[in-house]
Amino acid sequence: MSLLPIIDEPALFARDINALIVADLHMGIEHEIFLAGAKIPSKTEELQKNLIKLLKETAADKLIIAGDLKHNIPVSSFREEREIPELIYTLFDYVDEIHLTPGNHDGGIREFLPEIVKLHSSKGFAIGDYGIWHGHCWPSEEVMASKRVIMAHVHPQAAFVDGVEARSAERCWIRGKWNRKKAMEKYPKLGDNFVMIPAFNDLCGGSHVNDNSQRKIGTVLRNELADIKNAEMFLLDGTNLGKVKDNLVKGERRFFRKKKR
Repeated sequence: MSLLPIIDEPALFARDINALIVADLHMGIEHEIFLAGAKIPSKTEELQKNLIKLLKETAADKLIIAGDLKHNIPVSSFREEREIPELIYTLFDYVDEIHLTPGNHDGGIREFLPEIVKLHSSKGFAIGDYGIWHGHCWPSEEVMASKRVIMAHVHPQAAFVDGVEARSAERCWIRGKWNRKKAMEKYPKLGDNFVMIPAFNDLCGGSHVNDNSQRKIGTVLRNELADIKNAEMFLLDGTNLGKVKDNLVKGERRFFRKKKR
């Protein structure tokens, strides 16, 4: 196989184009957490070390970020303004090219990036056999016609419910095919399948793809272009959970106080 998930890491290695592919770093999310009342240290050093480790292990000469490099919108935090350029310049010590297709959190991202970064349209771009875009907007026809489409945005997680209805969740990969009849109403040419990337930053929340009570996010999921029920779920350690439809869990129970009359 040319496209390989890296065991225990939310990252792909595309051997045929010698590229490491990640998404949803959400740099600066600590500021939002701080505003909510919790102070935590910067995650940037950990993200940087992990990216460098993966680049060394794979010997990739390209880094592709499928959106949401930064987190805060519409105004960026001081951490993003300082740490994003520092991270990018450091990563160029290990790769020849860095590509970014912007996500919904990447407004104004160009001002943080050196000109050498290849900033693509939010509709995505094609490279080799791959069409890559974030997932929050409609992709280009070129992306959807690619043999394999790689998308992010959803932060996919597999939900688990035990016998006493205690819930837990783990980041996961989703690999599936298109609802071709539905998809071809919008796109005249489709590739073989899609891969959904888990969030690289583990501080991000996630969407429990096997919980039907959760709102579907992203254009292709909301509009049922992706056959998510028959898609396969894989944990980061490589465990194949089978199809989404065979791992459905009950919606999370919610309790509301009755209004006093």
